[in-house]
Amino acid sequence: MFRGCLLLVLLWVSLACTAAQSPPTTGLVLWLDGADANTLTLGAQDSVQRWNDKSGKSHHATVDDGASKPQRMANALNGHSVVRFSGVSGFLGKTVRSAKGPVTVLIVSRRLAEQAEVDPWQRLFSSRPQSTDNDNVLPNFAVSLQQTTAYAPTVSVLELYDVPIGPYAVGRNAIGNSENFRGDIAEVLVYDRAFASLAERQHAFQYLADKWSVAIPKSANTWTRVGPLGPLPKRVNANLPLSDQANTGKWILNSKLSDDFNGSTLDRQRWHVNNAIGNESLGRKPALFTPNNASVNNGNLNIVFRKETLPQKYVQLGFKDYTSAMVRTIEKGFYGYYEARAKPMNSAGSSAFWLAWTGMEDNATEIDIFEIGGKTKNAALDRSYNMNAHVWATPQSKEHLADGSTWISPWRLADDFHVYGFDWQPDTLSWYVDGVLVRESKNTHFYFPMEVIFDSEAMWKWFGVVDDADLPSTFEVDYFRLWQRNR
Repeated sequence: MFRGCLLLVLLWVSLACTAAQSPPTTGLVLWLDGADANTLTLGAQDSVQRWNDKSGKSHHATVDDGASKPQRMANALNGHSVVRFSGVSGFLGKTVRSAKGPVTVLIVSRRLAEQAEVDPWQRLFSSRPQSTDNDNVLPNFAVSLQQTTAYAPTVSVLELYDVPIGPYAVGRNAIGNSENFRGDIAEVLVYDRAFASLAERQHAFQYLADKWSVAIPKSANTWTRVGPLGPLPKRVNANLPLSDQANTGKWILNSKLSDDFNGSTLDRQRWHVNNAIGNESLGRKPALFTPNNASVNNGNLNIVFRKETLPQKYVQLGFKDYTSAMVRTIEKGFYGYYEARAKPMNSAGSSAFWLAWTGMEDNATEIDIFEIGGKTKNAALDRSYNMNAHVWATPQSKEHLADGSTWISPWRLADDFHVYGFDWQPDTLSWYVDGVLVRESKNTHFYFPMEVIFDSEAMWKWFGVVDDADLPSTFEVDYFRLWQRNR
């Protein structure tokens, strides 16, 4: 019995080590590995004539006709060989996927001091399905380096949606022998999909970091969905988060903060409305926060952005012609699942659902569950679900830290109500739309209770100046609920 258990343990360890030595393979359509000598067809003086694809898709790359071919350099980086590019030639490959779809590209490269002093905008990877346009214009795309000096081993990342892949090139343009790379490329991973989770994303970066001794970029700690939501969960129990109808979190409703907004007035025992006095926020200029723009009727919390003449004392402070509102909880929430069914306003006035605590000079934090411009002069912005996490101050620093990303919705966000969720846990931050995960990030700073806030602001630099014809516009919130785990 003991020997059998030992065998199982050893087998598990062996399998775990094997897994750690490979990248995620689902959707991997191009894998060029400079450390694997079996994938390199060599000529005189270790010049590389062909770089074979390890993905199993046979998307091999062949050297172009340059006078100075790339060269295999043995034991060059963390005990592994790399492919060295002279700035004269690179590799060409055929079309990987002709249909449009997502793509994820990761490349490990470096440049030594003796390889420096090069022209900018050198290509690490180039895909050019349209031969008439350059590879900075979609659906063509490229991973480029503008740096002309030496740099340490680095992981470069590109994530796109709705593009073909290839014909491709490594170390040069796919069409036109220009902007050739001078430096070393260790490994190229190309996926015909986006990573499906934060864990999978971290797996890919960790594999490259361990193998090549490169730093894992901060972006590895955040995953954002690319493309549609896919199948949506069905609400069978209104007393549970939409994303967890099976109640795996063993949720308990926080009735002190939750509100269905079914009355005729806002519950002032639960919510505070900024009223343009005291030391609270007055709003984002030129729009002033005023209480009359926050009301409860028709089963919704309504926050209005309107055109309105303001008293001179506010005009002197920079507020003019516009008002809106901020509504925030009196008590603070902490770890848990925050969910609201809401409809953003159909104007360039922002609609925002967020958490914040700025009550201490050395501890100021903010998590934006969403910031939405419902009707802007940019159609893409109207579908942009913007998420962020800010640190404004810590006991150690006043440096502003921000970790944000955007999920592009298939629909205009201001067209209808949707369910927006956020799971705040000690180790992770997770954003949901209609019960489907759209973003996940490591929790690095957010360990203190925060107020829950709904507001609208004048974000002229981001969403553009509001069109007065769209006013008054209303941000509607059907309900807000907070559940916490029964630990």
